[in-house]
Amino acid sequence: MVPNRLNIQHRLYYAYIKHLWLTNRNDEAMERLSKLCDVVELIRSCERDLQNESLRVACWLKLGDWKLSISPSFLSNETQSDVLSCYRKAAVNVWEAYDFKTTHYNPSAVKTSNDYRALHSWALINFRLSQQGICGANYEHVIAAVQGFVRAISLGTKRWSASVQQDMLNLLTCLFKYGHHPGVHRVINEGLEMVTLECWLGCTPQLLARIHIQTPNIRSTLHTLLIKLGAKHPQALMYPLSVLLKSTVVERKVAAESLMNSLKAHSNALVEEALLVSGELIRVAILWLELWHEGLEEASRLYFGDGNVSSMLDVLLPLHEQLEKGPSTRREVDFCESFGRDLSEAHNYIRQYMRLATFNGGVIPTQGGFVGQGAHDVQLSRRHNAEADQALHDAWDKYYIVFRRINKQIPGLTTLELSQVSPSLQNVHKLELGVPGTYRVDGSYVKIERFNPIVQVITSKQRPRKIVLLGSDGKDYVFLLKGHEDLRQDERVMQLFGLVNALLARDRRTNNYDLNIQRYVITPLSHHVGLVGWVPHTETIHSHIRDYRESKKIVLNMENREIMKMAPDYEFLTVLQKVEVFETALERAENQGRDLYDILFLKSLDSEEWLERRTNYTMSTAVMSMVGYILGLGDR
Repeated sequence: MVPNRLNIQHRLYYAYIKHLWLTNRNDEAMERLSKLCDVVELIRSCERDLQNESLRVACWLKLGDWKLSISPSFLSNETQSDVLSCYRKAAVNVWEAYDFKTTHYNPSAVKTSNDYRALHSWALINFRLSQQGICGANYEHVIAAVQGFVRAISLGTKRWSASVQQDMLNLLTCLFKYGHHPGVHRVINEGLEMVTLECWLGCTPQLLARIHIQTPNIRSTLHTLLIKLGAKHPQALMYPLSVLLKSTVVERKVAAESLMNSLKAHSNALVEEALLVSGELIRVAILWLELWHEGLEEASRLYFGDGNVSSMLDVLLPLHEQLEKGPSTRREVDFCESFGRDLSEAHNYIRQYMRLATFNGGVIPTQGGFVGQGAHDVQLSRRHNAEADQALHDAWDKYYIVFRRINKQIPGLTTLELSQVSPSLQNVHKLELGVPGTYRVDGSYVKIERFNPIVQVITSKQRPRKIVLLGSDGKDYVFLLKGHEDLRQDERVMQLFGLVNALLARDRRTNNYDLNIQRYVITPLSHHVGLVGWVPHTETIHSHIRDYRESKKIVLNMENREIMKMAPDYEFLTVLQKVEVFETALERAENQGRDLYDILFLKSLDSEEWLERRTNYTMSTAVMSMVGYILGLGDR
């Protein structure tokens, strides 16, 4: 459609007004824009010009943005009313142009980025007001926010992916915080029909985290959404649900079982495969040898350090219960043959202690390390206390023997054979289950063909495993299988990094520099085991510096030695003192902290490659440092 002359004049005038604002003539720009809004509003009442409609949305949206920027903290009710009025007029115009029930827009409507922004801004301003708890209008703002969010999400494009993700999370906040209200519940259920199921895939962790919520309205909406999501995208729920099935929270576990049963109705084979793979990977991640080593270490700290016998038993008894169920693999059989007798005797002593400690009302202590006084007969109580303490000492004599022998064997764990630690994983072939992290919004994914029979153990404190999966596309997918660590928070951090990347890509000032954070797959398997995607073609800074210093015959921990010479009590110094000591140590060091500078130079074939390496390193470090500072990460 060719714009008429009047419309062209208005657009030129609008561009001039924006120029006034950019040159800090804010009052004049605000006044002129306000008058232009009145003009386009008057024209709209006389004729329905689609080009003018687009300008009208832009004018009201910009006026609302400017009013909000002048008073971002909503200091007065008048400011709130003005901003709401501007955004509402912009949003209503978009509502009238689109058929949101079918998530399509009218063919005659002119689709612009301002359409999405109008709905997004209207929803966000109402959401912020609802969070402030305005008396008597709270739920009205929530309802308006929900209506705006669902319509904005339905119009969202890749360019606005960061804002759309924000809209999704805010919509979930409205559901979980205000979904108990009948009006909000009704509007959310109506709005969910406008949002495609694929939009929810990025919010799966947030959805499943509240799966056990007790409020009936919220629970019904959430479970209905998850059942629909599972019917269309069952692969997306397999690994997250397998974590919830192992939850120690009974309500969460029951809700997960209910959802998993609904998935079995149409994807039974897939569910069985997911449970098998998840359970066996947990078995490989932490062998019985390591499980008992960690358990005895923790139990020893609780008993000898804190005197907390009750917590010590909470650690040891589940280990004994697992041992009594019997071994399932060759490694577990070897463990029972080596340590079964001593641990069985220790378990008998523990049972004897518990019987004597609770005799006639006695209490297992949580501090002090001795049996609490609960018996009425003092003489009998003292005798039982002495016998109980002796039984506990005898148990720890056995535990100490086992711990000392385990401690000698653990350093020898450098490689594992699946046939020895998980024959079930070695035997599986051509699964329907996807390789973690390969599932896409369009439903495509790479299936697990088989597992590499050899698993490498990384010689660090937690001894993670390097495990290789062969995909149906013929490629090898390498993961770090980590035990003794909860990766659910890391999964959320990766989700946040995706949001940061979308924000950096959207902004012209950062997009030109190709700023982004390298992400990798995080797949929790339980509250203490998970998979971390192996980033190919990368090396740690430590390995580079280690190799460089070895080649130059430089002591690896030279700076640390200098620091200890100057300040043996370094940990007790103030931050400024630590910085001064560190800088002095660098000056005294042989290479004065220039290792990385030299490494980048020596590994580059020419000046162009050196500049590219240096630029990539500095920019990626800068982005991660800023994001890490916002998150409060201590190692950034």
